[in-house]
Amino acid sequence: MSLLQFTNKGIYCPQGNFYIDPWQPVDYAVITHAHGDHARWGSKHYLAHDISRPIMQARLGADISIETLPYGESKMINGVTLSLHPAGHILGSAQVRLEYNGFVSVASGDYKVEDDQLSSPLEIVKCHEFVTESTFGLPIYNWLSQQQILDNMKNWIGATSATSEPAFSLPIV
Repeated sequence: MSLLQFTNKGIYCPQGNFYIDPWQPVDYAVITHAHGDHARWGSKHYLAHDISRPIMQARLGADISIETLPYGESKMINGVTLSLHPAGHILGSAQVRLEYNGFVSVASGDYKVEDDQLSSPLEIVKCHEFVTESTFGLPIYNWLSQQQILDNMKNWIGATSATSEPAFSLPIV
């Protein structure tokens, strides 16, 4: 059994009649996170994590039809129980857990296994089927550890704050 199919529009759940991170406009799009390669313009209705709403509205239009869920809250869609769980990638990134007749599938866009102290840490979700994107999963990509990245950021902030001119400025809201 499988709850997910790969189609020319994206990852499709036929039992629920929705797509996860569709590549083309669809009627119902479940979005793992608000990056442009996952949340695309043109779908009739979107479902994403709460934190993704303002980002998606800024990117796709304030008038998009969007529903949000917090992590762990379930929603029934055409007999499929759907819930979102932390993926650790960015703020609001989620793994999509689907359950239908006792079979559990999890689909995740990008995720991160190291806690960055900003986004909700990756939650391990038990399932029968796991589908993941792996944009940078090839062995040619080598990344610094999370601690090294954070240390580099702190060093950069320290170096730029010591200069007389700010390297950038943020608007005061």
